[in-house]
Amino acid sequence: MLAIAMVVCTGQVSAMIGGGTGYFQISSTPSGASVYFDGTYQGTTPVTIPVSTTGNPSHTIRLTKSGYAEWTDTYDGNPVEGDTIYISATLQPMMGGEKGYYAISSSPSGASVYFDDSYKGTTPLTVTVSTTGSPGHTIRLVLSGYQEWSRYQPGNPSEGETVSVAATLQPLQTYGSITVTSSPAGATAVLDGGQSQVTPCTFHGVLPGIHTIQVTKSGYQAWSTTTSVSGGLNTQVYASLSQVTPETGSIYVISLPTGASVYVDGAYYGPAPQLASGLSPGYHQVRISLSGFQDWTGNVMVSSGETTRISQTLSVTPTPTQVSGTGSLSVQSNPAGVNVYLDNEYMGITPLVLSSIAPGTHTVLLTHPGYADWRATVQVQKDVRSQVDATLSPSPTPSPTKSPLPAVLAVLSLGTVALASAFGRRR
Repeated sequence: MLAIAMVVCTGQVSAMIGGGTGYFQISSTPSGASVYFDGTYQGTTPVTIPVSTTGNPSHTIRLTKSGYAEWTDTYDGNPVEGDTIYISATLQPMMGGEKGYYAISSSPSGASVYFDDSYKGTTPLTVTVSTTGSPGHTIRLVLSGYQEWSRYQPGNPSEGETVSVAATLQPLQTYGSITVTSSPAGATAVLDGGQSQVTPCTFHGVLPGIHTIQVTKSGYQAWSTTTSVSGGLNTQVYASLSQVTPETGSIYVISLPTGASVYVDGAYYGPAPQLASGLSPGYHQVRISLSGFQDWTGNVMVSSGETTRISQTLSVTPTPTQVSGTGSLSVQSNPAGVNVYLDNEYMGITPLVLSSIAPGTHTVLLTHPGYADWRATVQVQKDVRSQVDATLSPSPTPSPTKSPLPAVLAVLSLGTVALASAFGRRR
């Protein structure tokens, strides 16, 4: 078979931006052959077929005519707008004109058929061959979502004979998913002892079969189950966790001077003297903080059913010396007693005066358990004390359990903070 392709161009040869229409003109010797362009019947030769200049740049052309061998070719490229690509095919007569047939079907149907690597259409489909042509043919079926199927068919059918080729297509391996919810939420779900997520969650890309889900949460008994997963489906798993009541201990904190803020594991419990109860056995971090004094931080051992007593005398914070040519910041917050970071460096807790800051732009970050972080960019000027007033918003997540604060102590604590703040401003 001989294909002659000629391109007649007018004007610019590159495709115009935005695309347009070009043409394939297909002829044959002899004429009157049926034309299939990219698997679609377009009429008989000679025929002109319009195409998009920016469409798929590869095309399959197939010509059939009774008494002649089928002619196929693949053309790579598209014409530019307004131009025509000429394709001429010389058909070869069949010896004696004898024809046989292959009836190709598949389950499921609709698979693309490639006969001797030439696209013929979709199943079910009948392919005509010469009984005296090259013996032996390769048949290949392709369908999305299924494994490719292929077979070598030896020989040729006899004149008028139809050879049936039936293919059962196997689906590709598909995955399922597992959605895990728990009561309470926020538990750790582990799939098959490996991948873990926090409930509620969904594990994707899970192979079909039996899988193990384990759910754990501090203060609750571990929960596990096995579940079956099917390809393309979601499996729901619900874990109802049973609470464990552990034996706890307490820490009683005394500070000199009194009224210092007491924090245990980052959670605020109130002014000293203060009892922090309901603590699990083991070491806990205790921080005692009072404006004008240096923070005290230490690890305190808690024993089940016992109260550990600590008493600390706080050291006065030395008055910083203002470096010439620098500025300062007075940081106030609501609530008071929050952590202050300047350019990601911890500086203390509010209310706080930061001295000897280089002029320019700086970042102030305030953090406090149970509240969302507060961040701002401030401008520090030479020999000027700038004011930073921040109101922190409560965090949407529940705060750790805190000891109740009697109303009288709450008033005293707020008074102490106000006095300390006023003293800081007068300095």
